[in-house]
Amino acid sequence: MKTINKIMIGLVLATLAIVNVNAQPKSEIPDDNKPKMNWSGADTLFTFQFNTETNSWLYFQREIRRFDNENPIENFVQIWENQKWINYLRVNYSYDENGNEIEEITQDWDSSTNTWVNAQLKTSSYNGRQKEEILFQQWKKPTNEWFNIMKYLIKYNLEGEKNEIAISLFNGVTKNWDNHKRFLMDFDLPYGPPTTVVAESWYSNNWKTDGKYEILYNWRGKKTNEVRYTWNQGKHIWMEGIMLEMAYDKSGNQTEYVEKKFDYANNNWMNFNKFSAAYNEEGNMIEKTEYKWDRITSQWNLSGQFKFTTDTKI
Repeated sequence: MKTINKIMIGLVLATLAIVNVNAQPKSEIPDDNKPKMNWSGADTLFTFQFNTETNSWLYFQREIRRFDNENPIENFVQIWENQKWINYLRVNYSYDENGNEIEEITQDWDSSTNTWVNAQLKTSSYNGRQKEEILFQQWKKPTNEWFNIMKYLIKYNLEGEKNEIAISLFNGVTKNWDNHKRFLMDFDLPYGPPTTVVAESWYSNNWKTDGKYEILYNWRGKKTNEVRYTWNQGKHIWMEGIMLEMAYDKSGNQTEYVEKKFDYANNNWMNFNKFSAAYNEEGNMIEKTEYKWDRITSQWNLSGQFKFTTDTKI
């Protein structure tokens, strides 16, 4: 089901992948500002996948949404299997009186009982409109209760810019929160996005640097280039790890994403993954094409083609 999570362009899940990450550049800067839905007021979004064997477009998944005014309150995903739609995943959202999202519950479909089963809970706390804490919990059986997993503590500078995110993991034995990782943001210009992010991990009761991001933006403030480095403790040098390149159309829609990894044997950047995307006049993604780099032939190989529409047919 990994492909399902990757293709869901409308639904953004609060993943706990960062818990299992040890060092840069593999870990991601926590980003809680991604849009939940691409097709705004649409109640159903269909995804079609191109089948190279039959040379035809086939159902892949659909997302069904419910709204309270403009706020999404429910979003669930069904996959196409054996010529019928099968429930897969559901997310429900709650908001405070200011319209801030305060709760996000993710549920998995249990086909054996034909019921939705709790999986993950994300709770957000605010000071005014500034989000200060995000708590992640998982549902535990057989006690049927939420169990603490991870939390973000967010700090801001005097300009109101987010400049530190500290991640703590819950210790089930001591019942305490243990330091895990933190991200420190630096800015070239006030009121702009961070241009350098340093990642630190908690070792031997102290914060130690293990990674760095250097980020470039276009005039819209959209990220165009990001280079991730790993700190080599033995040599005391930064080592290149991953480069991300993004391109946009004149409306600001991201049309291309390229991921490269540094090849130390040849001392250069090597292509790895990429995708290209097309949009309609409303700025909604209607096509996405994914590629993998073939090091032997030095060319991009097609790995997946998808189309997105509110219509049942394409």
